[in-house]
Amino acid sequence: MVGFVDETFRDGPQSLWATRMRTATMLGGAEWVNRAGFNKVCVTSGAAFETAVRFLGENPWDRLRLLRAHLPDANLEVLIRSRNLFGWAQYPDDVVELLFRCLRDTGTDWLKVFDGLNDFRNIAAHFAIARHVGLKSAGMIAFSLSPVHTDRYFAGKAAELVGYGVDTVMVADASGLMTAERSRSMLGAIKAAIGDVPLEFYAHHSMGLAHEAYREAIGVGAATLTVASRPLANGESVPATRDIAAIARSVGAPADLDIEAIEKLDDYLTWAAYQEGRPVPAPAKFHRKAYDAFAGHQIPGGMISNFRNQLRELGLIHRLREVLEEASRVRMELGYPVMVTPFSQFVGVQATMNVIQGERYKTIPNELVSFVRGTYGSPAAPIDQNVKDRVLNGASLDPINLVEQYARPMLGEFARTHGPFGSHEDLLLHLFYGRDHVAAMYASGVVLEPKPVRDVPLAALIKELLKTPKLRSVRVERPGAKLQMRLARA
Repeated sequence: MVGFVDETFRDGPQSLWATRMRTATMLGGAEWVNRAGFNKVCVTSGAAFETAVRFLGENPWDRLRLLRAHLPDANLEVLIRSRNLFGWAQYPDDVVELLFRCLRDTGTDWLKVFDGLNDFRNIAAHFAIARHVGLKSAGMIAFSLSPVHTDRYFAGKAAELVGYGVDTVMVADASGLMTAERSRSMLGAIKAAIGDVPLEFYAHHSMGLAHEAYREAIGVGAATLTVASRPLANGESVPATRDIAAIARSVGAPADLDIEAIEKLDDYLTWAAYQEGRPVPAPAKFHRKAYDAFAGHQIPGGMISNFRNQLRELGLIHRLREVLEEASRVRMELGYPVMVTPFSQFVGVQATMNVIQGERYKTIPNELVSFVRGTYGSPAAPIDQNVKDRVLNGASLDPINLVEQYARPMLGEFARTHGPFGSHEDLLLHLFYGRDHVAAMYASGVVLEPKPVRDVPLAALIKELLKTPKLRSVRVERPGAKLQMRLARA
């Protein structure tokens, strides 16, 4: 029997709704998520915290407490982005520990932790700290396509995570590029490397490949698969729960899920998507030409949209193809970093400047200098020496000691210079997002209602019908009864 991890409240909104799902919408569906029988429910991340503070005016800590209250039977999980945690700087161990303690105290059970370079020196302390404060951890391996990202490479990374004492090993294909064949070979190699440690699998369905990749994952013994409610699935998100549950049943691995609860959740969120003006994407179909084009640069779809807008404003939209081809070259020269934040930005920005300025590496952002110096760790392959010399021209060549870098505490000094703070939660919000954004959040006046506010279907239907100007009456029928209602208008 295979288990399921739900991403309806985290990856689904991040991939499809620009992370703009409000707490009230989550609480409206929490009853059915709680009943569904998921092994874990991932409820937030750094992106979700930042959006709540900066754009929704919602206190993300209060959101977590409310979700805990309305998901009493679920194991709640939070995604941690390497040393960036919930901000954009790289934070030391004392910040990691305070964040993990606050997450635990607001009801979190699990952390899934990834490093965009798969350089686990960056996150080894995370797993030790998680154990110390009483949290379980999933060590995440970020999948990528390149000559150096072989099955042997990934199996070695999985064994390294086991050595750090993780509770599960997760393979995550955020690019959606993993074929069925690669899923079978790579996950098989990883399963052999990790022994009895449970294997989790997670893939976006953006290329139309995830269904078959999940089928193969079941075949090699994956313990859990990551899914989302249908209105928050597909497109750039993960596959839909009912689709993957059906695949599991078809290969003799029935899911212990409450399908009726999942159907009700799908219905509710379809209505929420309609009210928010959000499209509900259909499952993608595989197209070889699109796959081959994307496999070179692997820049996420949202970032390509930004490129289009920027090039259009500059009158250079006709050069988008050049930018993407240059991104493929830059990625190769930088050692094939996995194209997740912030490395996709490093590659994409440099490629854009190379094309627009007509000279490669004429202008080099400071962030790229830090990357090449090793501030973020080591990519899977060595950085091209000519590019390295060009980027580091005039920069310090002193080696970076990551362990020493992360051991230096910062919370005491930050509290002295920016405090006082009302709580540790408040301190962390100021540290990650700055005083102005946090003050604006508190001043927004948004009140998170402790109970879900959700129209019953009939009331919702009537409200929609009232929007039709010429409509004067409605008749609602059901077997054995008739009800006629006259809609009065002001």
